[in-house]
Amino acid sequence: MTRDEFLSTIKARGAQFAPPATSRDIGIANTALQQMRAAMLPKFIIDLFSITGGINLGNGYIFGPTDIDDHAHYPTPSIIRTNMDFSHIPQLRGKTIFGRNDLFFFAFDAFGTCFMLDNLGLQPMRKYDDPYRAISDCLIAGKI
Repeated sequence: MTRDEFLSTIKARGAQFAPPATSRDIGIANTALQQMRAAMLPKFIIDLFSITGGINLGNGYIFGPTDIDDHAHYPTPSIIRTNMDFSHIPQLRGKTIFGRNDLFFFAFDAFGTCFMLDNLGLQPMRKYDDPYRAISDCLIAGKI
């Protein structure tokens, strides 16, 4: 699946998009993640952030480089804040959580490989070859 196919599909399902992130915000996020020993942002996430600084579909979220305030509910935390909260967990070393829904967390590693993680132990449950499939699974499960 390409980025444009993904965006078209998810928009048709009613996803809300945050404004595009600036290159400065993306750079700050990368530096913060590196300092936490998390994976730095892979190309697919940087490309996505240049179009949208985060996505919300029901209870599914893709975290952006900055907090997202939709003025209706609680702000969606940034990818930095989310990973700071989990930085003390050894099994997440070298991984970055980029999304979540009510059932799962979603992360990528330093190679850009995406994983579905269980909510309780943060153990990998599924590995994805296609990052946009992982993002879709995260968001669509949030709509159920």
